[in-house]
Amino acid sequence: MIGAREWQLIGLNNLYMNLQRLHVYDRASTMISGTAEDEARTAALRGWMDAVVAAMEPVLQGGELDQATRDSLLPLVPWLRDEVARYYALHDPAAPLREQAAFGAAHVLACDYQTKGERAIAEAVDKPEEADRLLQRVPMMMALVRQANTAVGTCAQGEPSDEIAGYITEHVRVARGDESRMLLQIGAAPVTLQGRDPRE
Repeated sequence: MIGAREWQLIGLNNLYMNLQRLHVYDRASTMISGTAEDEARTAALRGWMDAVVAAMEPVLQGGELDQATRDSLLPLVPWLRDEVARYYALHDPAAPLREQAAFGAAHVLACDYQTKGERAIAEAVDKPEEADRLLQRVPMMMALVRQANTAVGTCAQGEPSDEIAGYITEHVRVARGDESRMLLQIGAAPVTLQGRDPRE
């Protein structure tokens, strides 16, 4: 059974993890290409991330999302959905793996943030078994994050080794497989932020 407060937290967590996806993708892309970051875009992403975290904290502590906070986050939803759709649309699976490393790493880091958020939510809504299940995933996620960071760092210096190429290929494969789910989760945010099941 998922209550209204938990649905709100799920919605906020989905927004946050996808903001992190864009932030990591932008940073990794500039590292690999050697180009300057878009400071205005970085500031906008950080501003939205701060807003989502500020909204999430009181709900984790037992409150519910108030109407004003919900309304303040609604403009984020279509923009974020369009930006994540663009992240997928611009990915070229035929490009050299060095050029795909940022795409794969962004998904790995986004999933890590999502898992951490899900664990915090499980603890907040008193679901210890779910929290424990998510805790068991920590070593796997840590290993994936190390792979992603290594891939980006290596590609910033030149061509990836066969081992690093294998990491990138797998990260990209998983990211592509999750495209529909990611876009559906973002699109459902106006419903989940109201504390409702988007499947109803």
